[in-house]
Amino acid sequence: MAVQSDPVREMREQYARCCLRVDFEPLPGATFRASLKPIFPELRMARAALSAGYLFRDDDLLRDGNDSLEVIVAQSPDLNITHQGREIRLAPGDATIMQASATGRVGSPKSFGFLEVVISRAEWEAHGARAEDGLMQRLSGKSEGMQLLRPYIAFVEKDRTASVENRSIIRTHIVDLLALAATTRHSIGESSASAVMATRLAAALDYIASHFSDPELSLNNVARSLGISRRYLQKLLGTAGVSFASHVNELRLKRAYMLLTDSCGDNVRISDIIYQSGFSDVSYFNRLFRSRFGHSPSDVRASSAEPI
Repeated sequence: MAVQSDPVREMREQYARCCLRVDFEPLPGATFRASLKPIFPELRMARAALSAGYLFRDDDLLRDGNDSLEVIVAQSPDLNITHQGREIRLAPGDATIMQASATGRVGSPKSFGFLEVVISRAEWEAHGARAEDGLMQRLSGKSEGMQLLRPYIAFVEKDRTASVENRSIIRTHIVDLLALAATTRHSIGESSASAVMATRLAAALDYIASHFSDPELSLNNVARSLGISRRYLQKLLGTAGVSFASHVNELRLKRAYMLLTDSCGDNVRISDIIYQSGFSDVSYFNRLFRSRFGHSPSDVRASSAEPI
């Protein structure tokens, strides 16, 4: 008679206890699911999604000598954390810090998810924080530090082309932002700190990438949406070596080129493509397009339609 597999036991023996140095206790009757998605190994971050139950470290697992700090950012409602004699509940976007050298558990009576960032004590202290900062404290997802951190991580996840050198800089920014979230009691504002500027720049570029086809998009619109001044936004874009107008025009021109060479859009008028790309002045678009690609829009469309 065939022996039925036990996915929970297999996960524990083959992966959880031996590799992750954690264990998992599912709730009775819950269908077991588990997923772990690293975000670049160098960043020491991962997203976890599990079925109802609890991840935990017990006395046996503590013998590995790991004394790192583990930042837990909730991705689902009612994430319950028990650690060092305290219990807290996190809402989506909230975070807290646990010590790997002490027993604890993270879970929920429903399927749950979280983002984990592992930080060594030396790294944490090098960023101006103490070991106890943020420890089993609820770092509100509405705080300025967390509002900066989450979109920055999302931006990093979308850009899978970051070099190893850039990942080192990204890691520094992430730990800086976590230290700010755990220690800062005043407004971060329009700080010149590299981590803050990098984060706000990433948010600005992401906003522009999502709204460039809007002909009403302006420097003031972007600054207002991010809660920063126009002057500060210009400063941020300057660190990337671009101006607002040139960056927006480049995105619009690439969009127009793609639409012109898309065989599915052969029946769409060029003037409509111009407006769909965010331009409102046909003559201005034609000058920019020829300067950028060396051909007129009609020439590009005609050449793409020629049989190979």
